[in-house]
Amino acid sequence: MTPCFKGAVALTAVLLTAATFPAFAADPDPVVATVNGTAIHRSALEKKLQSIQQHGQVPLEKVYDQLLDQAVVGELIMTQAKKLKAEDDPVFKAQLAELRQQLLAQFFLTKQAEAAVTEEATRKRYEEKLATTAPKEEVKVRHIVVATEEAAKQVIADLQAGTSFEDEAKAKSLDPSGKNSGGEIGYISKDRTVPEFSAAAFALKPGEYTQTPAHSKLGWHIIKVEDRRMAPPPAYEAERTKIKMELVEQNMQKIVEAMVKNAQVKLFNLDGTPKPEKAPSPH
Repeated sequence: MTPCFKGAVALTAVLLTAATFPAFAADPDPVVATVNGTAIHRSALEKKLQSIQQHGQVPLEKVYDQLLDQAVVGELIMTQAKKLKAEDDPVFKAQLAELRQQLLAQFFLTKQAEAAVTEEATRKRYEEKLATTAPKEEVKVRHIVVATEEAAKQVIADLQAGTSFEDEAKAKSLDPSGKNSGGEIGYISKDRTVPEFSAAAFALKPGEYTQTPAHSKLGWHIIKVEDRRMAPPPAYEAERTKIKMELVEQNMQKIVEAMVKNAQVKLFNLDGTPKPEKAPSPH
């Protein structure tokens, strides 16, 4: 059993409470696995990925192996459950009825909230965020990370002797991505990395590198700053999905608050005596 399969087994509960992986026959929709003759199609993985994403988009390729292993384990469990007629168990039926009520309420609330979110409202919120969010300073950095302070000091000595930062990164950095790019990370803000790294990086001017290595839990860093700037605002399309989700959540809250306000609700204590009249919290 591969490590991915072990992880999939550990996520059994998530599989059962989220979505199963039915087989689809749409074209193009290739079979990505078969389990005892039952086909699992690509579209099932795409549907699962869509259901677990909250903000932004993660390419299927990045989580393909994990989702595939989960799909296989899910199919095995479902097959065994059906074989043993677990769906006839009274406890399962009670849980299913409760879950159905929860899903129905969530579906209704989400649908109502989404209907009120227009493109105009989304763009307006985006512009409000731009107007009220202070721009962040960024530095464009390269770095070399090594295991010991002695190794870091040797890197600095090599740089002082004339070795280029890029060549030193390719030869000595423990960061695989850094080795291939000459240590280049790109632009970062102070909150994008560990404090020790940020403090050292933002103390430098363009063209400078650390004369004393910075230490963090990741190792010993030699950092070079190539540029400083105020970060450009995020593009609307990059923020659109997240903003729409925020507006939907706010609308859901408003809908619930309106329902509570307009309802005739009476509350009682455990002994059956009336509670003082007040509207229940919508939270």
